[in-house]
Amino acid sequence: MLAQVGTRHLKHRNPGFTEPLSGRPVQPKERVLAVTLSSNQQGGFLDALPLSYYQIWSVLMIAATVVLDGLDNQMLGLAAPSLLAEWSISRDTLGMVFALGFVGMAIGTIVSGVIGDLFGRRGALLMGVGIFGVATLLTGLSTALWQVALLKFLAGVGLGGVPGTASAMIAEFTPARWRSQAVTFGVVCVSIGGVLGGLAAALILPTLGWRWLFYLGGGITMAFVAYLWSVLPESPQYLLDRRHRRAEFEKVMTRIGHPDPAGVVPHGTHGEAEKLPFSTLFGAAHRRDTLALALAMFSGMFMIYLMFNWAPTMLTSSGYDLQAASLGLTSFNMGGVIGAMLASFAIIRLGSRITLVAMATVGTLVCGVLAVLPMTDGGNETAMLGLLVAMGLFASAAQSAMFAVGAHAFPTGVRARGLGTMGVAGRAGAIVSAVAGAWLIGGGPQTFFGALAGLMLVNAVGFLVVRSHIPRLVRKQEVPA
Repeated sequence: MLAQVGTRHLKHRNPGFTEPLSGRPVQPKERVLAVTLSSNQQGGFLDALPLSYYQIWSVLMIAATVVLDGLDNQMLGLAAPSLLAEWSISRDTLGMVFALGFVGMAIGTIVSGVIGDLFGRRGALLMGVGIFGVATLLTGLSTALWQVALLKFLAGVGLGGVPGTASAMIAEFTPARWRSQAVTFGVVCVSIGGVLGGLAAALILPTLGWRWLFYLGGGITMAFVAYLWSVLPESPQYLLDRRHRRAEFEKVMTRIGHPDPAGVVPHGTHGEAEKLPFSTLFGAAHRRDTLALALAMFSGMFMIYLMFNWAPTMLTSSGYDLQAASLGLTSFNMGGVIGAMLASFAIIRLGSRITLVAMATVGTLVCGVLAVLPMTDGGNETAMLGLLVAMGLFASAAQSAMFAVGAHAFPTGVRARGLGTMGVAGRAGAIVSAVAGAWLIGGGPQTFFGALAGLMLVNAVGFLVVRSHIPRLVRKQEVPA
């Protein structure tokens, strides 16, 4: 669900260029930026150029696929109360369907990475969106739970690889000075999709029923895939590294505005990364960070997917109507979008340790307040919605920088496997949440939100224990002349 990114410092010395959007000249000895880079080390052939409208358009189109990922990923959770009532199925049974979707997502994450490296980011992205779009559309035609389960698994295969592939493409389309903000924007598009899905559900479920939620979601997704298939370019970094696609690379770079695309040559990385065994992650130097980040990822994804899949059902079980339940998940996602963007700037100013520990701690307190808030017969609806915004603002947003911290903590030679270990822990948390959610709802809001408070406390501890956090921004006056 999050980009595999790391952090390094880059000093811009480009007196002949202007800063994009603002038009301000970039002076020598410009301030040092904390630059977010994907793990394959994007080159600097875009860094000296202004950010073009073509790059902005490409990033927005890629980010839109993540919005659709977030929308379709939460659709079954939004439809769950209606489905449970119409088909008279148990929450435990529906929990197994959710779990099957997470298994599909784990498979999709791996397969998408292989396809993206071998055949291109564009193909992997469009294939993933196409798969979950078809599966979502067909879910509306289901007449039995086994059909919903099968389609949820297939949708998971498509959903699993989209955020990571999209984040890599966004990073490879943007210059270093804008990459951190662009990748963060791509990550929070999952929550933006959730906001749109919640609003749509609040309008559609009470009038048209749950099937139309899937018809519209799948139909819009398929229409967008058809559009992107004809217009979305391949990642310029991917094209640069493949000589047989040189003409395509030069065409993309011409549209971006590079003055001499024919003169750009593959640069590779700064030397070959040292090959390290997997056991390095659990050696004395990295064991603490590996275990702490895995713990934080497990608890964080447990919390996220408990909300995505079970919050609407929990709220309707407490007496709220379908519209209020849908708006509850929308509020959570809306807070997550705002909080993630604020967190990205806070990390630049304060570093990731202070920022993430503080956010997870406040998230713990918010969940605790929700646990004691009277919700019998749908009471205190306004307070409930406000607290869910706060929960997204702190608890959900704290997860947005997880992979960035991991990429900073793990050495280059074992970074991909370290991030993969975190990903496995996160998928495990999601699977457990699918099964545990049915039981937690049976205990009422006190048990449900009490468990979330416990998860966020574990999350805060995990962030606190991590040794290698992203440092704060190094300011101009701290840079040697």
